[in-house]
Amino acid sequence: MNEKLKRESNRPYYLQLKEILKNRIQSGAIKSKRLPTVRKVAEDFGVSINTVLRAYAELEKEGVVIGAVGRGTFITTTPQDLKRQNRETLLMKIIEHAIEEALSLEFSIKDFEDAVHKYIEEKVEMMQRVKLCFIECNIEQANYFTNHLELASYIQKIPILLEDLSNKNKDVIQKIIESDIIVTSFHHLDEVYEQLEHLGKQIIGINLEPEIPTLIEVAKIPPESTIGLVTTSEQFRIIVREILKSLNLQFLRVLETNSGNEESVRNLVRECDAVLVSPRQKKIVERYVNEGTKVIEFVFTPDRTSIRNLKVAVLELKKASY
Repeated sequence: MNEKLKRESNRPYYLQLKEILKNRIQSGAIKSKRLPTVRKVAEDFGVSINTVLRAYAELEKEGVVIGAVGRGTFITTTPQDLKRQNRETLLMKIIEHAIEEALSLEFSIKDFEDAVHKYIEEKVEMMQRVKLCFIECNIEQANYFTNHLELASYIQKIPILLEDLSNKNKDVIQKIIESDIIVTSFHHLDEVYEQLEHLGKQIIGINLEPEIPTLIEVAKIPPESTIGLVTTSEQFRIIVREILKSLNLQFLRVLETNSGNEESVRNLVRECDAVLVSPRQKKIVERYVNEGTKVIEFVFTPDRTSIRNLKVAVLELKKASY
């Protein structure tokens, strides 16, 4: 990369870096669909990993890239796409075109409004009957996904543990049979296919990634610190350890415990300078930490592309029922 950060500028490095990367994507200078690793960009520009993470976070907010920790950050748009109008403007043009088409067929604006209202009511009613099963290896991600997925609140979302599926739990199998769509992370997609393909249901893989603000907070922890990992499941701790390793984040000591043992949690966190916790464990840990100890909730969410694909699948499912 030939561009340099302007050290004398008042503009923060991460915003300068974001613009450099965005310009290179827009010009087509970046030929690969994958951006350089966080560590590589940090070395090339002489900045911290935290600065690069913030730059990538800004690009992700704009829908230019999606992150896949351990695999890289991928460009989700073409150079031409970056020059097009934003999504809200595009939506208005779609509506405008639809109204013009309705008028050309001699429908009134009121007719158009009534038809759209009726269509939306029917769509909502049909989607209320949709059931999604989300299968994951740890209860933290399964529950967080079902509670925070960006789908209509009236769609039923059922968390399923991979272990229960593997053990042929009858109640779990019945829930899956009664569902419309099966969702799992790409990491478990092959295993879920192997066990459930015979049901003939749509199985969708999604990319679950830690939120960029979470990674930024973790990257700020000094390497000489003692950190704690407090999670509900061992599987979740394994995932967090892998992410820390992929980002080359090393600390003096890493202590771990299960959140179900409050005495163990209390003893562990008092030795820590910072504590990473799985979803819903933050309040428990905050009861026992020393004053000034940072508690960071390690949150995973589906990326925008995965959410978009899932929304399309739900809509297509209901089209088939007309």
